[in-house]
Amino acid sequence: MIETEMTINKLEEPALEEWDELTIEMRRDLLALDLRISLFVGAVQNFKYESLLKPIPSNYRKSDGETDIETIRGLVSRLPELPLRAVNHKPDPQLTTFMKTFFLNNNQQLSSISVEELKRQVGGHIELQIAPRWIFQINHMSRNQQTWERRKASSSSFYAFHGSRFENFHSILNLGLHQHLNKTALFGEGIYLSTEQSLSLQYSPCGQGWSKSQLGPELSLLAICEVIDHPDVKRKGSKGPSTANMAIPDKYILVTNNELVRPRYFLVYTRPKVKTVKVTSFVERYKFILFLSLYVSLLLAIGLAKRVTV
Repeated sequence: MIETEMTINKLEEPALEEWDELTIEMRRDLLALDLRISLFVGAVQNFKYESLLKPIPSNYRKSDGETDIETIRGLVSRLPELPLRAVNHKPDPQLTTFMKTFFLNNNQQLSSISVEELKRQVGGHIELQIAPRWIFQINHMSRNQQTWERRKASSSSFYAFHGSRFENFHSILNLGLHQHLNKTALFGEGIYLSTEQSLSLQYSPCGQGWSKSQLGPELSLLAICEVIDHPDVKRKGSKGPSTANMAIPDKYILVTNNELVRPRYFLVYTRPKVKTVKVTSFVERYKFILFLSLYVSLLLAIGLAKRVTV
């Protein structure tokens, strides 16, 4: 009996160690982890999950190659609240693997920063007209980023806003912005940006995220992107690539080469709480005065009736 218990304990040790490593790694920035999970959940819940979740590892695909969305949604429903806590029992290995696969991304690291830090980093490139609830910086760690940095070194760059639906930001974080995926084509195919924050916010409605999120279950995101100045970056007065050949208006930027754009920051907004205002009718508001008036009128009517009778 003792030998059996020792064998079970030995089998549990690697799983416990793996879970402990996961909790330590994920506690580095709980808000950033929270946002990453919320973005993933937003994509999982959407009917376009097949394209929004790319790339999906093979162990989360069915035999026919389609995304095993039932398994993924089932694992999402079992995600624990943050912060993750160390456990003294055997953790769920399937859930541990799931979290490591989707939420410990070494290519794009998220970190929460303050408004002051953002202003120091972007200088006078942008103006925040509407302050976000949270700001997250994106640090690109892939090899493609080295190519980007070399290209930027030989040119100048600037910052601009990009708005999109909430469910798209999981893909934006992991794959960046791509001109062929953009559904807005006012002036031709490309990535649409703006120098005006309020303009981009119009394209970023609130979306349903993770119900256990400390950020809130409904969020709206805005990306601040760094753009390399290039002839493929169309600004005010430039002609768009559309057949109509319309000129790009003020405050709009159209980029026809996704290699020139990098999302650098996410601005996170929460849905404002709607105050319920009790609308009272005239009768409810002046109920006492009305009843008193009716009572007095009734007494007067009775008195007049008695006089007439006499």
